[in-house]
Amino acid sequence: MHNLTRLGILEIAFSAVIVPLFLFEGAGRLFPGWLKDRKQLLQAHLDYFFMGILLILAGTVLQPIPVWITGPLVVGSLGNPTVFLVNSFTPNLPQRPIYRALILLSCGATAFAWAALGIRAI
Repeated sequence: MHNLTRLGILEIAFSAVIVPLFLFEGAGRLFPGWLKDRKQLLQAHLDYFFMGILLILAGTVLQPIPVWITGPLVVGSLGNPTVFLVNSFTPNLPQRPIYRALILLSCGATAFAWAALGIRAI
């Protein structure tokens, strides 16, 4: 099994197990005031799941993938959903310039990697 496939499975597992735990009432009582934005957490949940599916696809169907594409693909697939996860706990963080730069880096890495994979597939 390719490492991208393994990472995709781990992302789906994280989405299915860890993220929903924060949505349960018990977690809200255990850590009151910790979760600030439920919509951002739900978005993180879906994004981890879909990024995991895309990594499994890339790891099984689109082989071989060069390292110069794999690196940005991994950075983007982990970074994009993590942005939503962080925003669900600290919603005022996106106003900081360094955080905005990290968001742009993550989105840019994902767009670059999938565009490169698309060109290679043709």
